[in-house]
Amino acid sequence: MTLLNKRFITAVSFMCLITPNEVMAESITFAQLVEKSFEQNLGIKIKQQQKIVELETESATFRKLFPSFRITSSRNEVLHNSNDAEREISFYSTNFELSQPLYQPALLANWRKSSLNKLHANWDHKGQIQSLFFQLKEAWFTFLTNQILYAESQEALIRLEQHKKNAEAFYKSGKIWRNDLLQASVRVSRGEQDVFAAANRLALSKATINLLLNQPIDDEINPVGSLQKVEFAKTLSQLQTKAINNRFELKQNKIAIELAQEDAVIVRSKYKPSVDLTLSSGIRASDADYSDSITENSIAINLSWNYGQWGQTAREIDAADARLTVKQLELAQQKSLIEFEVKSAFLSVKESEYSLKVSVEALKQAEENYRVSQIRYQEQLGSASDVLDAQDLLTQTVTNRIVSLNAYLTSIAKLSLVVGDSIKL
Repeated sequence: MTLLNKRFITAVSFMCLITPNEVMAESITFAQLVEKSFEQNLGIKIKQQQKIVELETESATFRKLFPSFRITSSRNEVLHNSNDAEREISFYSTNFELSQPLYQPALLANWRKSSLNKLHANWDHKGQIQSLFFQLKEAWFTFLTNQILYAESQEALIRLEQHKKNAEAFYKSGKIWRNDLLQASVRVSRGEQDVFAAANRLALSKATINLLLNQPIDDEINPVGSLQKVEFAKTLSQLQTKAINNRFELKQNKIAIELAQEDAVIVRSKYKPSVDLTLSSGIRASDADYSDSITENSIAINLSWNYGQWGQTAREIDAADARLTVKQLELAQQKSLIEFEVKSAFLSVKESEYSLKVSVEALKQAEENYRVSQIRYQEQLGSASDVLDAQDLLTQTVTNRIVSLNAYLTSIAKLSLVVGDSIKL
């Protein structure tokens, strides 16, 4: 089986461990990672709490439409003049009052606004989930890529060490110059540095996953999965249409327009009266035990109407209408930006797909070039530099193949995000 088949056609199992401590690390698949992250991620928790805030605010605003009850009790001291004598008289009173708003446009508009804010928070939460899902995909692909690159750096080091052994044998037999042996030693040292750097990148990618999981970044985890090419056959026009229908930002912009409309209603309500119904029942007495109490009942309809504000309300209406226009223009602008984002992401997919195709062919040629260089060197038909150059070319093309596959999968995930696709594991 060729090197290409070993690395990329067969699903790559990522159980390669770089430290003994990771033997005890818990294995985790991508589906498990997503589930765990949705439960623990701080960004998701913040959006969930914001939903609760808006839900309770909407409930409280709605209850302002209900009747309100009030009980008051007081004791009053009155100085009474009688026959040139002053004496203090005490009065005790208790009042029960029910008030019901009958017509208050601003009150209704505020309740509708709170309902819209609740819906806005819900879309915000869903958008955060979608964004986190892309971050998880990106971090997952990066980890798997670094895992393969780490394994490849180890294999490259093994090839360099084997070449050094061959060079030592040839040098002892007088077939090559000492310079060739020194060159092989230098390349081994460089290969060791590459392994060290690849291990660091792998550790950093694990820390990134821990960060998304909202757990200590040094926790040991063992992601298990593979990088596999997926087919892509969607058209740009289909994706742009889907994005216009799916994107949460557009839904939130539409809510912002409705909120601006309700603000305009609230301002215009200043031109309208407000009407309240008040029912009250009071008890008055001169003794604290209310033995000689007098009961007074009343019903009232209160009308309040402000006018003559020197054009203040008219200016506020103009400002509210202007804010509404701003929101409508922002919606149109957002649609154009989303279409641009989709096109940019679509072209990135096509570009990475082409790069992936080229890297596959380049890898086949690099493998053959390395094989031929080794044969020529063994038969003293080629130099050590030829073998090392072929080794470097093979390592680079393997890296390019892995990086191209990562870029392709990541660009598809990015396109899925900007289109607003539903989450699929």
